[in-house]
Amino acid sequence: MRLIIKQLNGLFAILIVMALGASCAHLPSPGPAAATRLKNLFELCESDLEKAKKVIIERDLIKMLTHLQKMDRGGDKYYLLEREGITSMIKAVTEGVYSDFVLINREGTVIYTMKNDGIFARNVRTSLGKTALGLCYANRETKPFIASMASMPLYWDGYYIAVSSDVSAPGTMPGIFILMVDMEKVQRLVGEKSFIVGPLGTYEVAVDRNKIHTSFSDFDRIDLSVPVNDLTVHRFARSTGGSAEYRLFHYSNLRWVIITE
Repeated sequence: MRLIIKQLNGLFAILIVMALGASCAHLPSPGPAAATRLKNLFELCESDLEKAKKVIIERDLIKMLTHLQKMDRGGDKYYLLEREGITSMIKAVTEGVYSDFVLINREGTVIYTMKNDGIFARNVRTSLGKTALGLCYANRETKPFIASMASMPLYWDGYYIAVSSDVSAPGTMPGIFILMVDMEKVQRLVGEKSFIVGPLGTYEVAVDRNKIHTSFSDFDRIDLSVPVNDLTVHRFARSTGGSAEYRLFHYSNLRWVIITE
């Protein structure tokens, strides 16, 4: 009897190992899964931009905030009274995954920001021209435009990307609306074992923040000619030994390489 039980236990263990092996074989590779999650994030951003723009247009916020800012006295005071209400309206139609909202008028002046007072009333064509906000303004015809450069001059508490779109409608003042997304959210989507390199070969998203804006040493081993709609995960040999997998990720103007080691 003991022999039979021992044999059954052994068979049961083998079946568990086989089942685990079969399930692991069907798990998606980190590359495609990460790309899908990133795509979902930017689709959400694009949808939220459109919802927020409707509120901005219906309330004629660009015209109203521009007027408040140009007032000789009390501009900041009245703006601060309005800001809380504007933030509530925008949050009501978006998913709440954003670190900041920024609204810029047609002259390039920041007329609203949810939390960053340091950029309020500054101009993205001049004093903020070399930041992510300046890039968004310069590329306002791209819908959405994604500035993936870390915005350290604007936000001292971390790294962010900006997702933007123009705001325009008959009878209302045009402008630009921007969603700020924390890089940590992007890192969580790609996983701790993955990082993102930009089209120039520098780290843009990485667990080790010290690597951001530094060169990825094996960038020349990646084939950037892979078609945009190619769903295959590709591998390359590391110069230090071993190999890693990569996948190209494209969304609107954004060009990223997701690398998993």
